[in-house]
Amino acid sequence: MKPQEREHLEECLANVKSFVKIWLDFYLTFRRSYLGEPVTPECEASFLRLKSEVAQRHQYLYDQLERHYIGGAVITDLLRAVVNLEKIAKTQSENYYKVEKNWHQFYLNLHDTVTSIQFRLEQEDQQT
Repeated sequence: MKPQEREHLEECLANVKSFVKIWLDFYLTFRRSYLGEPVTPECEASFLRLKSEVAQRHQYLYDQLERHYIGGAVITDLLRAVVNLEKIAKTQSENYYKVEKNWHQFYLNLHDTVTSIQFRLEQEDQQT
């Protein structure tokens, strides 16, 4: 593996790991809203900024990782379903659990992406 490729993979790994944290914050925020936490204008604005960051980071990872970004295409539909906190607070349970299931599936995909990149790096280390 060329040093540039290794550096790229290490950067990708760091970016995916930091995105996992943002993805978890995104979930916890909309989950609290669904469970009845009051939706204030400040909370809504903060959530929309977080949602925007998720979308931007997702696009960056999609461009950066290409085929190594496992299940990346699913997130767009999920972001459309989670319009804002007020809508989530009023969502019927069947619809909410579909959103939560999709969130969780993508969360697992992010961990699979991390594992895949780590495996490639470890394989390279064993060959040198």
